[in-house]
Amino acid sequence: MKLSIIIPTLNAERFLPRTLKSALAAGAQVPGPWEIIAVDNGSSDRTLDLLKRAVKDHSGRIRLATCSTPGAAAARNLGASLSSGEWLQFLDADDTLAPDKITRQLELAHSADWVVGAYRHLYPDGSTEDSIPHADLWLGLFHDFRTGCTHSHLLRRTALDRAGGWDERLASNQDPELVFRLLKAETPHVIDPVVGSFYHHHDSADRITHRDPAGGCQRRVQMLAAANSYLIAHRPEYWREHAPYFLGALLRAIRMLATFDLESASDAYRAYFGHPNEWAIDQSYELVGRYTRLYPYLGFRNLERLRLALATVLPEALKRRLKA
Repeated sequence: MKLSIIIPTLNAERFLPRTLKSALAAGAQVPGPWEIIAVDNGSSDRTLDLLKRAVKDHSGRIRLATCSTPGAAAARNLGASLSSGEWLQFLDADDTLAPDKITRQLELAHSADWVVGAYRHLYPDGSTEDSIPHADLWLGLFHDFRTGCTHSHLLRRTALDRAGGWDERLASNQDPELVFRLLKAETPHVIDPVVGSFYHHHDSADRITHRDPAGGCQRRVQMLAAANSYLIAHRPEYWREHAPYFLGALLRAIRMLATFDLESASDAYRAYFGHPNEWAIDQSYELVGRYTRLYPYLGFRNLERLRLALATVLPEALKRRLKA
């Protein structure tokens, strides 16, 4: 089997027909055998009915499984274990693929085990934003997660196995965490700068990023701290070259956490930037506003409490100037 498209589903009846249509169109261009494996994660709407109908309408092409362990990561791992493809294309049930996405990336792959693709955000108001992978994936991982996303990647099965699959413990930040492990494993990769997949944003209180923004920020801080530790231990010269960037990204993530959980952010600041600071450098941090230089003198908690208070009264233009 050349390729398996794996789609985890949970109460996705609104979006599933569009997603399946795009997967079928992309798969149809694959030169060789391919399959779609849909893994339902306990849907209570009409998702299962739609999947059963799709299996019937596309006999032999779509397979259906159910996953009793909650979470998209568990469903993806189950789908991967049931699949037969040499290459794996993961696709969330509310996102879509361009028809030529998979074939283009297969042609790009050559000796690579991982194709890191560009993708487009589609927002409810009709606006769009493209995310192009950074040429240096470590730099992309640390800032704005410019390392592709679930559906923009194409992974050789052996690469996913070496990395250990998707982390089922994480409620969010699963994509960058997997990228972190793929980079640690020195997975041979190639970058595809052409937009080939689409991240459909929609207003939904069910999204984990809406339900638990503090948890998502906390996981980002933990991952960036772990990535700094890894690079210091395994690529010290590279880390020193980019230390202002790497540490600035960590500090930026801690500041974002402070917006939702000042106590946890203060603890993180003390842990990574307090005294003694084993990561101290004699350069200014990148990616953060100049006011962060006052943290060691006036206190992280004090300045962030002031920032949060001012955020409710200052005009947007002035807030942007203060961030610069």
